[in-house]
Amino acid sequence: MYQLRRKKNVKKVVPFTMMVVGTEGTGRTTFVNTLCNAPVLESSEVFDPSQAHVERPVQVKTYHAELEEDDGTRIALTVVDTPGFGDNIDNQACFKKIVEYLETQYDEVLAEESRIRRNPRFKDNRVHACLYFIEPTGHGLRELDIELMKRLAERVNVIPVIGRSDQLTPSELANAKKMTMEDIQHHEIPIYSFPYDNEEDDAETIQENTELKEMLPFAIVASTETVEIKGQRVRARKYPWGIVEVDNERHSDFLTVRSVLLGSHMADLKDITHDYLYENYRTEKLSSSVDNGRESRLLNPEDLANQSYILKEEQLAREEEKLREIELRVQKEINDKRLELTAREQELREIEARIARERSMEAESARLKTEPSEDGAAAEQQGDYHHDNDQGAEAAATNGENGHDDTTDESTNIKQEPE
Repeated sequence: MYQLRRKKNVKKVVPFTMMVVGTEGTGRTTFVNTLCNAPVLESSEVFDPSQAHVERPVQVKTYHAELEEDDGTRIALTVVDTPGFGDNIDNQACFKKIVEYLETQYDEVLAEESRIRRNPRFKDNRVHACLYFIEPTGHGLRELDIELMKRLAERVNVIPVIGRSDQLTPSELANAKKMTMEDIQHHEIPIYSFPYDNEEDDAETIQENTELKEMLPFAIVASTETVEIKGQRVRARKYPWGIVEVDNERHSDFLTVRSVLLGSHMADLKDITHDYLYENYRTEKLSSSVDNGRESRLLNPEDLANQSYILKEEQLAREEEKLREIELRVQKEINDKRLELTAREQELREIEARIARERSMEAESARLKTEPSEDGAAAEQQGDYHHDNDQGAEAAATNGENGHDDTTDESTNIKQEPE
């Protein structure tokens, strides 16, 4: 049974969708092609200086690739690219188009949920992560970056990266990371910062997420070209001053980003997308039939009314669930306190019993020390008594001897008188 289940899991393909956003020249295309180890994204068109005055609208294109990890896991990767972003003086239209794409994917899921008969072949195209490529200028974020990142962060997990970071010296890169994070914190941009729960997550997860958070923004070097180093072909960029290896963690955060997206944090990115970002959008949408002045093209008024009723029921259910969780937590705290009190009472009883035993042992020891001295005194008195008796006997014997001599003398004197 285990073997069959394992084979079935290997055949299952895990879907994952990511978006790449950044101005031209930040390394979006090279990164994706390096990630997939294949030419998935198209190279940018050659810029024509004669057309510089013509504004080019941003495009939203999707690409698909299937990857297989070392453990046999197959990933159906969808990449959403945004060529043309940042090329115009006024980029408000670019902001709107990119955000609308994200919201459209939410609308499709919402519309599917409102149907009585759902489509078993429905494909969820919600974007789980957005890699936002920052220009390697070493000066932090531009106003363009700040505004779009704020808008994107409401609909998708935004992960900031510095593209083509090999253009910066180590000190310049460290300063660029510092300034970028200061801008993000100052403007309160809610990026994906590898959250964790101190109570629920284990120490290893907390440490890993803490280290990843400290690495933000990631510094990426990507390349589809290979060079030979010590007899092995490795992906790298070759310069007159040296070689930058893509898969060397001392040179680039590429492997770390790949592991985060396609391995360690894929499930977390999906969970946050569904449980938090989508639910917030769904609540906003169902609270009103108009969202940000844009009527939904996928939901009719009847569907919205039904969904509003469902939303209220779900809100009540969530509130009841929260109350149950609070009751369980309070009951658990009470039980823990009772157990703690019982344990302390047991400890107190054991201490009292130990003290009583120690006192009993001390009293017994004192008694044993006292009894031998009393026996010795009695023995001494008995010895004195025998000694006195011995002296009396000796005196009597002496007197007896003296009396015998006197009698003899008197007898002798008497016998001599007749003469």
